[in-house]
Amino acid sequence: MEVFYKEPVPSPQENVLHGGMLPDVQAAFRIFAAHLRKVNANWSFPEHHHPMFELNLVLEGSQKMRVGEHHFNQKQGDLLWILPNEAHASLGGADERFMEYMCVHFEVADPWFRQQLSQLKQTLYPSGSKIAMTLHPILMDLAQMARQTDTSGLSLKLQTMQASFQIFAALTEVLIQEADTSLLPSEDIGLAAKIAARIEQQAATATHEQDPFRIIDIAKQLGYSPAHCNRVFQKAYGISPRHYLSTIKLRQAKLLLMDPTLSIEHIADKLGYKDLSQFSKQFKRWTNLSPTSYRHLSW
Repeated sequence: MEVFYKEPVPSPQENVLHGGMLPDVQAAFRIFAAHLRKVNANWSFPEHHHPMFELNLVLEGSQKMRVGEHHFNQKQGDLLWILPNEAHASLGGADERFMEYMCVHFEVADPWFRQQLSQLKQTLYPSGSKIAMTLHPILMDLAQMARQTDTSGLSLKLQTMQASFQIFAALTEVLIQEADTSLLPSEDIGLAAKIAARIEQQAATATHEQDPFRIIDIAKQLGYSPAHCNRVFQKAYGISPRHYLSTIKLRQAKLLLMDPTLSIEHIADKLGYKDLSQFSKQFKRWTNLSPTSYRHLSW
């Protein structure tokens, strides 16, 4: 950020008795496909995975869930915390009655914050646990919003936005409480951050003449084996280095498509694709929409 002054200013430290600087913060937090469901005993949902974090709270009844290789009996008030790309399935209610739950998917654009969230490895948080109690009232508010059929679209979006900020704040509070319990050594966290920085640099300077992304090149630059870099990055960020590059390029593409002065051909070239067809196919794989369709939705 550039700041311009009309007149010379004194040194920032002149006449200062005490002070301190806070770190810069840039965060993007997106709520996706938040939904409330009340289902009967015959309902189930097949195994699937996605690149988002997921919060799943049982409001009434109980739910049988499988996350990875582990099975959970999720009771009323219990919270499931599902990491990106973790395979999971709902096996339905745990008894013969109905079950109601609230589910929120979200993605985090800030690499450092995503890394911190990926350190929360516990899957089931019982109703009396700190994280469940912190998030419970927010998810209950979202459930109540979902039940309201007479709320205007604008009001509902503003309320959902407010709740998303509350989730962001609540998760930050949880991370502050868990700050001294990281499961990754500081050396690994530092290495993951360096890998992320190299990936972001490559995404920012991509051209279609460049060689395809290879973790072996980054590993060589940093002095580690590719297998070690892949393993450390996956643990820290919850996704592979290649997938991380894809999330950055998708975010860049969405932002550029929101600018109506840029042609889609120009955007494809700016993002490093050799032609419009290659960009369109990749964007549709990411979003199930063509770049043109996404642009129309954004205007």
